[in-house]
Amino acid sequence: MHRFSMAPAMLLALLLIGCGESPDPVAEAEAAPIVEEPSTPAPPPPPPWREEPVEIKSGVVITSLLQDQGLEYSEALAVVRSAQEIHDLAKIRAGETVTIRKDRTDDSFKGLVYPLDRFEERRLVVMRDEAGAFAAAEEARAVERVAVPVVGQVEGSLWATGMNMGLSAENLVSLAGIFEWEIDFNTQIRPGDRFRMVVEDIRDAGTGEHLRFDTILAAEYQTHNGASFMGIRYEDADEKVGYFNAEGLAAKKMFLKSPLKFSRVSSRFGKRYHPILKKWRAHKGTDYAAGAGTPIRSIGRGTVVYRGTKGGYGRHVRVKHNGKYASSYSHLSRYAVRSGEVVEQGEVIGYVGSSGLATGPHLHFEFYVNGKQTDFLRQQFPRSEPIAKSEKADFEAVRDEILPTLAGIPWPGAAVADAESGDAWNLE
Repeated sequence: MHRFSMAPAMLLALLLIGCGESPDPVAEAEAAPIVEEPSTPAPPPPPPWREEPVEIKSGVVITSLLQDQGLEYSEALAVVRSAQEIHDLAKIRAGETVTIRKDRTDDSFKGLVYPLDRFEERRLVVMRDEAGAFAAAEEARAVERVAVPVVGQVEGSLWATGMNMGLSAENLVSLAGIFEWEIDFNTQIRPGDRFRMVVEDIRDAGTGEHLRFDTILAAEYQTHNGASFMGIRYEDADEKVGYFNAEGLAAKKMFLKSPLKFSRVSSRFGKRYHPILKKWRAHKGTDYAAGAGTPIRSIGRGTVVYRGTKGGYGRHVRVKHNGKYASSYSHLSRYAVRSGEVVEQGEVIGYVGSSGLATGPHLHFEFYVNGKQTDFLRQQFPRSEPIAKSEKADFEAVRDEILPTLAGIPWPGAAVADAESGDAWNLE
C-alpha cells in the first residue's frame, strides 16, 4: 500500500515527461505535498502496581507469606478463599514463586499472581478492588506459535541429549513416537545418531520470550550407520493426525519396535544362564530392564486371549494380533486389561513387575509367528496403508511447504538460524 497518493500537479508533471516536455521545477516544488512522518504513539502508562517475585521457603504457608506482605490474617484468609475454585493456594510448595503486586504510591498489597502451569501460560490472578474485597480470575497468557528449526546429535543417550538441549520429556516422547515403528529406542540408539526437526516454538506474544517447544511439524532421524527416516505431520479431513514420509507412506507399521518407550534390553533371544534356576536354558524372548510400574504397551492391535498367572512367567498377558502373529508380556506387577478385550496398538496392557521367576523388575516379552516363539528384534514389517488418494493433494501441499525448511537445516556443526527472528538454535 502507498503511504500517500500522488497530487494532481505531480501527475501532470509525469504526463509532461511522457510527452517530451520538461515540467517547471519551481511549480513542482510549490505543488509537492508535504509528507509528515507519523509520530510515534506514546507508550501506555504503567499499571498502578509494581510486581515483586517471592520464592516460597520451606515450612512457609501462604497465610504467613501474605502477612509478611502487610496483610492481616483475616485478609490473608480472604485471598486464599477467593482463589479456592481456581486453585488451592494452601497447597503451594517450597521452591515455587508467587508474584506480589504492590501499589506504586503507598506500597500496599494490591494482589498476587500464581502460575498454574510450569510455562505460566495459565495464571491465577487475585486483586483487591476499591472496596477492599478480593476477587480471583484465571488469565491465559497471550502466546504465538512460530515454526523453528532444531538440530541435535546424540551423546550418551537420546534422553540426556534432548534434556541438555532444552527439549522437554513430552518433546522427546513425541520424537520417538514418530519413528518408533522404524527404530527401537531401547536397543538401536547410539552416540553419533542425529536428528533435525521443524517444531512449533511457543512464545510470549508481547515479549517474544521462548516458553517451550510444542508440536513437531516435520522430523528426520539419521542413525550412526547412515540409515535415515523422515516424518511429516499431516492432519486429514477427519482431524486424524499422522506422520508420513515424502512419498506419502505412513511412518506407522503393523507393530511397534518395542513394548516399552524407553528402557534397555537386558537379555536377548537365544540361550542364557538363568539367574534363579542356575543353569543354561533357552531364552525364547527378550527381556527389557525397567523400573517397577513402567507402562507396558501392546505392540499391535489384537485380542487379549490370556490374562492371569502362568508359572514362572508370573502375571502374564497374551495378545493375538491375527491368524499369524501373537505376543506375550510377563512378570507384570498388575494388569490394565481383561481377557477377551480388544486392545489397540500402543495401548497400556499392564505394568512392569517381578512376579514369577524374576530376580528384579523387568518385562519378559515373547513374539510368536504361527505359534512359534521368534526373535522379535530381527523381524521386519511392512508399513501401514499409504495416505488416502482423496488426501494426497492436500498432503503434498503440506509436504512442499515444510520439506524445504527441514532439508535446509544444517546437520550438527553449524548454527541453525530462525528465519523469522534471527535467533540461532545451535543445539548440539
